[in-house]
Amino acid sequence: MAETFNINDLVLEDNVFEIIPDGDYHFAVASHEIDYSTSDKMPPNTQVIKCTLEIPFTNADGEVKTAKVLNNLNVYKKGLFAIRQFSECIGLCPEKGKFHFNVDMIDGKTGVCAITSWKTNSGNERNQVQTFYAPSKTPAVTANDEAWSKRDGFADLSEEDPFGDI
Repeated sequence: MAETFNINDLVLEDNVFEIIPDGDYHFAVASHEIDYSTSDKMPPNTQVIKCTLEIPFTNADGEVKTAKVLNNLNVYKKGLFAIRQFSECIGLCPEKGKFHFNVDMIDGKTGVCAITSWKTNSGNERNQVQTFYAPSKTPAVTANDEAWSKRDGFADLSEEDPFGDI
């Protein structure tokens, strides 16, 4: 359910996206929500898993910052590959075989993805996930190895057994 506010109590902050250079990055799933696609390119009533990924990086001044990258996973036949790739990346499913996807287990999970940037129709630059890497295919070096080692606030939940109830 959407959070509501009293209009007289609203304090608005800048909605600034930190743009990071293209590359391979460690990430943590900060949060997710389930919504419905409004795109006319999708079948009607297509569910979308809207994930917020947090990616620590070191800026030009040597400060460790966190970029937020929004990633949508469309729940329909053509989108199943992306959901599978994402699930393998964060350790929710084996690299081969069937599995039951549990969206409630994704928050706090970590993985490595390739990030690219693009320009919106209004000319704003945004980052997007190009691909999620399965653990066996994770690059040896990522663009944020140092920043990742200094991250604060994310527990690596990968030692849990996501397949225990299958």
